[in-house]
Amino acid sequence: MSNLIILKLRVAVVFFILFSSVSCGGLRQVDQTKDPVSQFVFVEQDGSLFARYAPAFILEESDKSFNRIGTPTVRDDGNGKPEIYVDPIRPTIYSMEQKIKVKGGDYTNLIYRVHFEGTPFTHLTGGKNLGLLIIVTLGKDEKPLLITTVHTCGCFLAIIPTSNLSAKSYPEGWDLGGHDVFGERLPGLLEFRQPENDQDRLVFRIRSETHRIMGLDLISEEDFVSPPELVPASLRPMADLHKLPFGDSQVSFFEVEGCRKGYVRNSHKPFERMLMSWWAMDWRIGEDKDLGPSAETGTIFYTSLKFWARKKSDLWNFKDFLKYWGWKLVPLE
Repeated sequence: MSNLIILKLRVAVVFFILFSSVSCGGLRQVDQTKDPVSQFVFVEQDGSLFARYAPAFILEESDKSFNRIGTPTVRDDGNGKPEIYVDPIRPTIYSMEQKIKVKGGDYTNLIYRVHFEGTPFTHLTGGKNLGLLIIVTLGKDEKPLLITTVHTCGCFLAIIPTSNLSAKSYPEGWDLGGHDVFGERLPGLLEFRQPENDQDRLVFRIRSETHRIMGLDLISEEDFVSPPELVPASLRPMADLHKLPFGDSQVSFFEVEGCRKGYVRNSHKPFERMLMSWWAMDWRIGEDKDLGPSAETGTIFYTSLKFWARKKSDLWNFKDFLKYWGWKLVPLE
């Protein structure tokens, strides 16, 4: 029996757990979700570290194309020019590694990125080609210490410690029972088994339309039973986003010059610009962007709306980012 068939025979427990009335991971109650017609998007294990910790996603109302994880793609706009869009037919998870040096040790960030076709304009965040970042911070022993999630515009940041991280790392007053992230209730602690089970998967439940993370749990394949649709995703290098095929050439998913350098193409957010740009002092607020050194990307991936804290809250400068938000990296002894 193939691994895919085995996985199909195991995924309803996770589906049941994540949609049950109360979850130990701090997930919302069933009556707060919409019709759970869902896809379970995952990366098949190949023995690599990236595949080992690749996030899996349960997508609410996946019958709607804008709720499905897709693949950034280029097509002809009818005038021979490239038009960037996210193809919802095939899911891709992009990944990269970042080395972090802080006092007391070296750490590794496994950074994962996914994109959606868009968010309907019935929401403040309405726009095209928006995305989501998941960062798994590993210690020297390659055990996860922190899980960081944020939309690729820099909003809706959540930092969740794992049981491999010392309580000395937490911000003052951290609630292990859970915390609210702009209306979504997320766990205050993610428990890893001791010793860690190689079959455990990070499973994120994604809200319809807004693509907010509304649940996170750690589930073993032993608990899986098949949901309505099991969808394997491609796992590709983050660098591929800078070389999307277009005829005989390549096009970047991001603008490469001008005032929008580093921003996702076609990612304008008109409502956020109209209602928030004037007080946040950012004309491009809410627009999705590249993640990397600002000198190269052309943008600062800030995670605080305080305009004076943009560099300190820059996600790419992870050491300063953690310090700004009150976190430290202290593994269990």
